[in-house]
Amino acid sequence: MAVFLKTVLIALQFILVTAVLSIVYGFIVRGHFTLAYIFHANILVGTIILCVALLIFVLPAGLIHNRLTGKLDIFKFDKLTDHTTYIERTYAEKHLKKQEKAYEFLFLGLLIMIITGLLQLLVAVIVPAY
Repeated sequence: MAVFLKTVLIALQFILVTAVLSIVYGFIVRGHFTLAYIFHANILVGTIILCVALLIFVLPAGLIHNRLTGKLDIFKFDKLTDHTTYIERTYAEKHLKKQEKAYEFLFLGLLIMIITGLLQLLVAVIVPAY
């Protein structure tokens, strides 16, 4: 439950930052502001995060794992090392960590899009169209 709440909090922070940037964009570039700028930008941010998640799913495990952790993994041989433990210790662990990170990004992107859609429906009920 704590991981879910943390992800919701991160998604709300993304939505808030994107909303502020959309308001600034509307006033600077267009000279006026509409709520459509906020909703379109938030859906776009959610889509970009979903694309990053799909990219993490597709790319090789070693490349993604090293980029996310920022360190180079060096395998140390010991007495019980053979080809099966080598493969297991290097690729399987990296693959599992890569999958976890990809699912986190996937869930974050979906959550941003879902919360934005719910907020758009709520605003549509509260603010009458003119």
